[in-house]
Amino acid sequence: MPETGRELNTTATSLEILDVIKRMEGARLSDLARELDLANSTVHAHLTTLLNNEFVVKEGNEYHLGIKLFHLGEQARHRKPEYEIVRRHAHELSHELNEEVAFAITEHGRSVIIFDENNDPAKEGFQVGRYFYMHNSASGKAMLAEFPSERVDEVVERWGLPRETDETIQTRPELDAELERTRERGYSINRQEALEGLMAIGMVVTNPDGSVLGSLDVSGPPYRLSEDEIVTQLRRTVEDIEAEIAAQYEREDADRGR
Repeated sequence: MPETGRELNTTATSLEILDVIKRMEGARLSDLARELDLANSTVHAHLTTLLNNEFVVKEGNEYHLGIKLFHLGEQARHRKPEYEIVRRHAHELSHELNEEVAFAITEHGRSVIIFDENNDPAKEGFQVGRYFYMHNSASGKAMLAEFPSERVDEVVERWGLPRETDETIQTRPELDAELERTRERGYSINRQEALEGLMAIGMVVTNPDGSVLGSLDVSGPPYRLSEDEIVTQLRRTVEDIEAEIAAQYEREDADRGR
């Protein structure tokens, strides 16, 4: 959730410029000035700073995101050793099921995919870094079901309940009922709620202290996914992941105690 306190307007503007460049897939200075309703000279000063610090590159008259951002994202994606444990098991599960398997965490009230495993080399990792709303994604609902109601309130207050398909949950009572069903089942289901033609089944992955690490989900066309088969193998995989993470914590505790 947004941090309260003093915010630097200049920094916020630079970050907004990066967001606009991403959304526009490259932009001229005049495009950015018009989009942000800022003077050309102001935008130029921000772009010069971003360019000199390698966060953007200039190709002709257009500015694009720099590869430095990729390296920062990769560091964030691999910063926890637990993530590598999940990635390895997700890869194995994808090959067992011959379906796409993704691992997502939550940041700032949305679900973001940090690993995406499948058997199609052309699609390898194609969803990595993609954000989803939490109310209509399997990963998001799996994590929301573990959160206290106050945190769910914060997510809904910040992002609302955007409708992306006819199946998207639209009201808070509907969401609360869905989260209760998720708790009772032990897994979440996305029934074409974020994208038509795509179903997903998700399960939360927890740390040894019970906190949420993220969620693992299997996705594919509804006609191809067998709920019972997916749930059985997904649950086994999550149990294996959590057991390996717990063993790692125990080793680290033992090493610190020496």
